[in-house]
Amino acid sequence: MRTSREDLRVPDAQADLYLVGLGIGGFDSRTIEVDDILRSTSAIFHLTAFDDELRNRYSGLVIDLKPLYESGDDPQVIYAAMAEAVLDTLAHLPEGHTAAFLTYGHTLFLVDSNWELLRRVGEIGRRAKAIAATSFLDQVLVDLRSRFDGGFQSYESNLFYRERIRLDERMPLLLSQVGDFGSSSLRPTSKLLERVHPLFDRLSQVYPAERECALIFSAWRSDVAPQCTWTSIGELSTLVSSVHVGCSLFVAGERLGG
Repeated sequence: MRTSREDLRVPDAQADLYLVGLGIGGFDSRTIEVDDILRSTSAIFHLTAFDDELRNRYSGLVIDLKPLYESGDDPQVIYAAMAEAVLDTLAHLPEGHTAAFLTYGHTLFLVDSNWELLRRVGEIGRRAKAIAATSFLDQVLVDLRSRFDGGFQSYESNLFYRERIRLDERMPLLLSQVGDFGSSSLRPTSKLLERVHPLFDRLSQVYPAERECALIFSAWRSDVAPQCTWTSIGELSTLVSSVHVGCSLFVAGERLGG
């Protein structure tokens, strides 16, 4: 039996809340569309390092969610609280006024609070529209200089390990959130080597020891250089000191075709 799903492609005139992303690379990587939205909106919520730029460039009320983000370590609690703050302001905006929630990267890729907003915005009689932006997947393709556009496997690292997902070792693999692996906290503090060892061990069971792999972190600001460290599956433990929140792990595939 087919079930209908809400069409999230809301026409501009019907959107009260815009979920927008800066893309990857810094404040200047935002699109013209996003810039136009930020210029016209009445309230801008954000979780970025660009509070000064937003206040200097745009006339709407700017609300930095960093204090709320840093008020606890439970992701579910904090992301729900951020969504609640946006919804509360949105509910009290005059008719015809709009709000925006600005994050790094793509609006919906690994942004739990925006999925929460899409789910709940209808409860206050308002409509939300997500605007596409460059995701870390797009930037990784550039920073790695290794082709995986013919096909690849991509998983959030905790889900990959927990669900014991079967891999095709011929195909490239990209695991996100490696720095958060094995932790339920927004700011992991437990011993890193102990946390990531099960993940690295799982990969060694799938891929041959000589298979190339890389730990990669794509820059989210223009003054931060991308980091890409290559090794082999057999030497994965040498990358532990380079693991930090926001990094991804790439495993190369076999050379397929002619």
